Amino acid sequence: LRVQPQSEASVASPIGANVKRIMVTEGQRVARGQTLALVTHPDLLDLQGRYLSASSRMGYVEQEYRRQKQLYASKAGSGRDLQQIASEYRQLQGELRVTARQLVMMGISPKAVKEGHTVEAIAVKSPIAGTVETVSTTVGQYAGPESPLFTIVNTDRVFADVLVYENDLSKVAVGNGARLSSASWSGVLSGKVTSVGNVFDDSSRAVHVRIALAGSRSRLIPGAYVTASIKSAGSRRLAVPDEAIASDDDRKYVFLVRQEGRRMVFSPREVRIGQHTAGYNEIIAGLKPTDKIALAGAYTLMSEWKKADAEQ
Repeated sequence: LRVQPQSEASVASPIGANVKRIMVTEGQRVARGQTLALVTHPDLLDLQGRYLSASSRMGYVEQEYRRQKQLYASKAGSGRDLQQIASEYRQLQGELRVTARQLVMMGISPKAVKEGHTVEAIAVKSPIAGTVETVSTTVGQYAGPESPLFTIVNTDRVFADVLVYENDLSKVAVGNGARLSSASWSGVLSGKVTSVGNVFDDSSRAVHVRIALAGSRSRLIPGAYVTASIKSAGSRRLAVPDEAIASDDDRKYVFLVRQEGRRMVFSPREVRIGQHTAGYNEIIAGLKPTDKIALAGAYTLMSEWKKADAEQ
């Protein structure tokens, strides 16, 4: 079982900071944008201070830049003074853009900083809705941008990635139904083939086939191994249940039934079997669709037959 890449997220702090508060626990369901933790660092105050200083300085520089342009246009000012103030003006514009963008990336409003609202801690938020799989931090721990603090997994879009071997590939097509079983849950789940790979897996000579799952996904665990039975374009085959076949060395037998008066007479018939699935055996040779056989108790009949044969 797998999830789509966009359904799994490793969440880190946007800056190197210390964890002030952890807001979630493992196994908790979270929404997109929900706060997972609060982090704090003196660099936050420094960044806001630089933005506020550049913003305050910008008011004066912008006025001076316009004044120098007017003076130069009227030939009352020097080009050197205009160049100096223009250079400072462009530098401040760049600094304001960069620091404002940094503030926004950290969830801090540049407008609020201008109004004097200083932020001491920022929120680490979940980029997707899902379940908190791991919490890899503690309160007070330093967290760098390269160190994931949380792993979030959304199991709403779990799919099965199964391997279909080369000799069966021609039987599989997009749209085929499927039934999946696993040791990680009881019963079976239904699904449908949504894509068939075009490249063989070198180690197994098999192709990856994706199966979308129907029904509830609450019990599905990404990474769990599954077995899939994929429905192919059907063809009718003669088949009998496991209980109708008895083995003797390498030979397989079914028991024909005929009525003699009030007695039921059973006689063995050797058959060749092919595919086996869901408790049924394909009969390749030895039996016709019109033959009447015992559908159960084959081993009991085999024992009685051998006993009678030994007494003769």
